[in-house]
Amino acid sequence: MRRLEALKITLKPDQLAKTGKALMKTVMQRFLPAADSILNMVIAHLPSPAKAQQYRVECLYEGDLGDKYADAIRRCDPAGPLIMFVSKMVPTKDNSRFIAFGRVFSGTIKGGAKVRIMGGNYVVGKKEDVTEMNVQRVVVMMGRIIETVADVPCGNVVGLVGIDRYTITYNRLYITIRLTKLTSLRDKLLQYHLV
Repeated sequence: MRRLEALKITLKPDQLAKTGKALMKTVMQRFLPAADSILNMVIAHLPSPAKAQQYRVECLYEGDLGDKYADAIRRCDPAGPLIMFVSKMVPTKDNSRFIAFGRVFSGTIKGGAKVRIMGGNYVVGKKEDVTEMNVQRVVVMMGRIIETVADVPCGNVVGLVGIDRYTITYNRLYITIRLTKLTSLRDKLLQYHLV
C-alpha cells in the first residue's frame, strides 16, 4: 500500500480486494493509462479527415480526379455524393448478423438509404459484382457499445446494419451512389501510414 501512496495511485475498495494478476493489472492501468496516451497521440499527430483527404484522394479514388466525386472526397463534403469504404464485417453479440464497419469519405449515410454496393471484382462501366440494397440502420460503434443514429457525415467511421446478406462473402466493398470505384484501400492505406 505504501508503494501505491508513493506513486499517488488511489484504488477503490473493490479494486483493493483483487489479488495477484488482477490487482497488478488494475494498478498498471492507473499508473500507465494507455487509452489516454494513445488518444492524445492520435489527436496530436494524425491529420483530420478533411485535411488528410486533400492529399490522399489520388490514392483513394480510381476515377477522374477532376470530377465532382473526387472533389467531394477531397473536400470531405457532407453534402456530396455518398462514397464509403467498408473494411470489416463485425458480428453482433448473438452472432446472428454482421455489421458492415467502414469509413465515409463523402456524403452522409442515413438509415433507410438505398446504396449501391460494389464488390472487390467490380469494374467501372460493367454491371457485374454490383447490387443495390437498403441500409436498415446506421450505428456508431464505440468499443462494445453500439448506438443507433439517424445519420453520419463523411470523415467518420460507421456501422451499417442490413447489408450483410451481400457483403458477408467479400473482404472489401465500396458503397456509393455512382458506379465508380475506390482503389483497394487496404494496401494503399497501410503504405500511406507507414511513410
